Order: sequence, then C-alpha cells, then structure tokens
Amino acid sequence: MHGDMKSALEGMFGREYVHEIYYVFKNKDIYHNEEFEDLFKGKLKDQNYDFVLSTNFFPVIARICNEEGIPYFAWSYDTPMNVLPCEEMRYDTNFIFLFDKLEVARYKELGFGRFYHLPLAVNTGRYDTFKPSGKYTADISFMGKLYRSTIPYIKDGLSEALVGYIDKLISIQRQTIGKYIVDDLISQPIIAEMNRQYAESGKDLTIIKEQLSYAVSAHVTYLDRVILLEMLARRFDTHLYTYDIGDTEKGILKNVKIHGPLNYYTEMPIMFKSSKINLNGSFRAAKSAIPMRALDIMGCGGFLLTSVQPEYEDYFDNGKELVMYHSEEEAVELSDYYLKHDDERKKVAAAGYEKVKKAFRYEDRFNEMLRVAGVNA
Repeated sequence: MHGDMKSALEGMFGREYVHEIYYVFKNKDIYHNEEFEDLFKGKLKDQNYDFVLSTNFFPVIARICNEEGIPYFAWSYDTPMNVLPCEEMRYDTNFIFLFDKLEVARYKELGFGRFYHLPLAVNTGRYDTFKPSGKYTADISFMGKLYRSTIPYIKDGLSEALVGYIDKLISIQRQTIGKYIVDDLISQPIIAEMNRQYAESGKDLTIIKEQLSYAVSAHVTYLDRVILLEMLARRFDTHLYTYDIGDTEKGILKNVKIHGPLNYYTEMPIMFKSSKINLNGSFRAAKSAIPMRALDIMGCGGFLLTSVQPEYEDYFDNGKELVMYHSEEEAVELSDYYLKHDDERKKVAAAGYEKVKKAFRYEDRFNEMLRVAGVNA
C-alpha cells in the first residue's frame, strides 16, 4: 500500500513535490518520541507543505501538525485501528480516514468527529506487469495469518463462570457471519470482575474492553481459517502461504500444502494470478470493511471467494464480480462449483478486475481526501 500511495501522489503532484519520511517507531512510542519529533519538525521547516499523510494514525504526528497548523491525513489500513482512542484524535487539523464505515460510526458515537469513511485502493497498473507461473498453480490458495490467540492466557486465573462467559462469546461470534457483535456483549462490570480476579490471584495483568474484544476476534478468526482450510484440503488442492504456523496447526492441516510467506510486491501478485480460487476470510473485528487482501486479489485479476462483509454489497455484485460465502460448508460447495465451471470462474474474475480498476483508484481516494479537508494542493 505504501509504495502505491507514493507512486500515485507523485503522478498527481510531481515527484519533486512529494517528500517522504521513513521511520520505524521503537517500542510503539507513537505518542512522544524526541528523535522522530526532531526529524519531523526539521522536515517541516524545509518548505510550506499543503498536507501531511501517513498510513495509520500517529498521535505524535497529529500533535506536531496541529501545532504547525498543517492538515494531517491519516489513512488506516488496520481495523480496528492500532491506536486506542486518545485526545490527539480530536485536533481540528486531523482528517482520519478509515475503510470500515461502522468503525467510523463507533468513533463518532464516542465523540470523535474527525473520522471519515474511505475505502482502500489498489494499483492494477502495477499488477498488470506480472504473469501467472506454474510455481503457484493451485485449486485454492490462501495467503495470510492464522493469528495467535491470547485467549488461553486471558482465561488463566479466572473463575469457571468467567471462563465460560469468554467461551460463550467465542461461540456466539463463530456462529454470526457478516456482523461483529462481541463489543456489544462485553460490559464494563465483566471487565472489572476479570481485573479483580487477576489481582486476587496475583496475576500481573490488567485488561480493558478493547483488548478482550480483539483477543476474542483473533481467536474466532483463527478457528475460521483453520477449520475452513482443513475442510477444503480434504477435497481440493489447497495451499497456505503464511509465517504464522506451529506444530499443532501443521497436524490439523496435514492435507494443506503449507508454504512460507510471499513478498507482497514481487511474489504475491503472481500467486493470485496463478491460483484458480483465492480465498479471503476477513478478520472478525472488521465490522463492515472490504480488506486490502480482497482488493489485491481482484486487482490481480484473480477469482475472489470471500467471507461476507456488509460493504461488499455497496460496491460489488455477488456472483458476478466476486463470490461470498456465509459458512464453511457453503465455501466448500462454491469452491466445488467454480472449479468445475472454468468459464464462469474466469468471467467473475475479469469482472472483479474491471470494477476495482475503475472504482478503487488511489488517485480518486486522494482527491476525496483533499475534498473533505478543503485543501487545494
């Protein structure tokens, strides 16, 4: 995403007018960081900038932009955001763009008015330079994390009743496709009682609602992906590309052909173009969003089989530009159908490619940011 953003901006404004700061924050010191602040302030003194843009939101950038009176565009490709609600989000110079419209609504309900909905984008022109390869030929491929859940650690030290409550949260969300309901089921009294029991047992842990919600989501996503891959691999040539797998998962997925991670820029596009079906299962805490991986698949001209998300229906025609499933059983049935109907599968893939090529351009997203902020760059 980062490289494609920079390329689009340079095409819109000219390479000489787009200046980049690449900085890796250590220990997630994104609120106060003297080294970065000196670097960033020094850059701002070089010339007058129309706006500052970052992938994801950084409170330290927001604060400095507010001090200097410069519009700050933060475009998040994580949902939920990797930053908890904070006062730095309230600055009038902020324009925080999220690709999940229900997440935007949540922040507004919390009193944060500087959030805006903006779907992600894809650079089909770059993907057009890649060709399929027999190295990645497969019936079904999935590229992504399985997720490492912290649920066992969170349960440790809790009463049987609270452990049962967490298990029930997981069970209910597993059975609910296309809607994230865990946030509504976790109350502050539950969180308070968990922390009381941790303190009583001597466990060095204090948890907040957002952390428990994320942990449940990660665990449910883990179950979703492992169960679906295992079911698909019983019938089809199924490949998994990941760095996040242990011996337990390897034992469960003994019929899956497991590979290491792929380079996002040089290998992933070839794999998407070479696989007959590309699988996407959204992270469960994503309330409504179309994830980057889905756009990457369609932007490569690949056939997308994905779990249901509300925003797909806002932009795509199910069965004509992509195919959505509501359960593992349906995903298996759809896989069987489209593997037996090559022409239909290729027609869907081609239509999905044309849709994202026209409607998910980086240039259009940046123009929307400028419009929202009232910036004439």
